[in-house]
Amino acid sequence: MESSSQLDAYTTCERDCSLRYIEALAMIGLLEKAEVVECGEKRFRKIKGLTITGRVVETKCFLDEEVNQSLRIINIYLGFARSNNAREKLRIVEPSARGNEAL
Repeated sequence: MESSSQLDAYTTCERDCSLRYIEALAMIGLLEKAEVVECGEKRFRKIKGLTITGRVVETKCFLDEEVNQSLRIINIYLGFARSNNAREKLRIVEPSARGNEAL
C-alpha cells in the first residue's frame, strides 16, 4: 500500500461533502468504514466515514432515503474491497508521457 501522505492527497473534502464523494472514496478503496449520523432536523441524516489513512470525512445533511441508498452503495464497495483484499493492492500510478497517445 502507498504511504498515507500520498493517499491523503486524494481526500479533498472532509466536511459537508456530497454523498457521491463518499461513494467515490469507497469505490476506489480509500474508505475503511461508514456510519449514519443523525442531523438536528427530523428525517435528515448524514454519513460519517473513516478513510484508510485515519481521516474522518462526512457529508452534508440529506434526506434519510438518500442517505440509506448511498450507504447501501458504500457497503457494497466496502464488501467488495474486503473480499478482494484491495487495500493491500492499492497503488498510485503516475501518468506516462505517452498517456494521451492513441494505441
